[in-house]
Amino acid sequence: MNRFFLLVATFLLCATTNASADIAFRRAPASSRDTVTNSRYNLICITDPGILAAINGEQVKVYKTGAFGKQLTLKPGDNPIEVTLIKGSNVETQQFNLFYDARRNTAPAAAPQSQVEDRLFYVQTKEMAYLQYGSGGDRLGGSKMGFLDPGIVLKVVGAVDDLYKVQLSANRFAYIHQEDVELSPRSSHTVNTNNIGISNPGGVDRIRLALPERLPYASRTSLDPTTINVDVFGAMNNSNWVTQYNELGMVEYVDLQQVDSDVLRLVIKLKEKYCWGYSVHYDGNALVIEVKHTPKDLSLKGLTIGLDAGHGGELPGAVSATGIKESDVNLRIVNEIRKLLVKKGAKVVLSRVGDVNLSMPERKKIFLDGNIDLLLSIHNNAGGSPFTPMGTSTYYKHITNRDLAATLLKHMLELGVPNFGLTGNFNFSLNAPTEYPNALVECLFMSSLPEEEMLADPATHQRIAEKVVAGLEEYLQTVSEACGRTTSNSNKKVKK
Repeated sequence: MNRFFLLVATFLLCATTNASADIAFRRAPASSRDTVTNSRYNLICITDPGILAAINGEQVKVYKTGAFGKQLTLKPGDNPIEVTLIKGSNVETQQFNLFYDARRNTAPAAAPQSQVEDRLFYVQTKEMAYLQYGSGGDRLGGSKMGFLDPGIVLKVVGAVDDLYKVQLSANRFAYIHQEDVELSPRSSHTVNTNNIGISNPGGVDRIRLALPERLPYASRTSLDPTTINVDVFGAMNNSNWVTQYNELGMVEYVDLQQVDSDVLRLVIKLKEKYCWGYSVHYDGNALVIEVKHTPKDLSLKGLTIGLDAGHGGELPGAVSATGIKESDVNLRIVNEIRKLLVKKGAKVVLSRVGDVNLSMPERKKIFLDGNIDLLLSIHNNAGGSPFTPMGTSTYYKHITNRDLAATLLKHMLELGVPNFGLTGNFNFSLNAPTEYPNALVECLFMSSLPEEEMLADPATHQRIAEKVVAGLEEYLQTVSEACGRTTSNSNKKVKK
């Protein structure tokens, strides 16, 4: 703080023998002496809004939430700290000491790498089983290859921690959680494929590959041109007919590539730049890929939008310095988005309407059962410096959803906050489904004191909702123009 404030504070401190009941530390340092092992220390305290605060004689901002703080640079040994609160003629001071033990400021030893234990037996998948590329992971788990139908036999060749290493083909391996499979009385085989039929039953283009048994598969999308690639492991190409039965809505053609001696790839070329979702599943032993048609009217009116408020119940997510739960903020923002979407004629499907915790499979089932056209998951972030704005960010898993996430981020930045980034290949469970376009929005940072102040204000929830809906509308207009469609917001048809 400036010298004037320091002189006033010193005078009041000398003149006041007892702290007034009008001043209170809602959260102060936990003890009079703490030992720390890092030279940088983020000191955060909480009082009532409207009170002046100083840390070591320097005035600091008290946010409308009552939070205030400062990053301290410590010297080895003792570091006396003084926190002063002033309201009118009343002063309260707390003193404590931080002991910086520089000798303990060393990086922890790296955890030993888990070793793969050789195994050899067969398992079959349960409901909601998924493959992941490797045995690593973080808080979001290992990087997902994709989900599998139940009843698919896999050859186990090893185990590491709670994962089985499975052999998909002669040269391809993956990992699967042990809890997602059970012992199989059958073994897996390399088989010849039968013929392929392509049809348009309405709403989707359906590709049907006949197989003598269920094989593991993985899919991914690519751009320029927009294609869906489905790899079928343990398959040798004996599909001598690829028959199209009627006019297709989304698929231009299907090509077959034997990319390895026992891996058959179905290359599904789309007519349009944007993929509106697809599913891969088994009907008996036939592998079925259904590619959704782009909605005829690409305005919000008539579309079904899924909204997921992250966390809930006993899993509140990030908690701010003053105790605001991310799960509550997420739900408030989702409710504001819902109101705006309903006004524009959209139907909305919510994963949760109260403070309850739902598993990721439960959330996905709600959206699949709701036959949604598009999904947004709303969260708020944590981490980094608590004393600066950290910003907003959006996330996607599949490359065909990048434009959706980028457009949402563009409008979120109109809030005047920093750009925390556009992140692809994101391993979040609700970004994994391929059945509909989807994106995750991390609106702001719960851990940032200036952004906590924003998130405590209902007006911010409304502004975020407006930006999200504006981003959705721009994305839909972009897709509409790329497809040469008319929308209810435009009287002219945009030519391809």
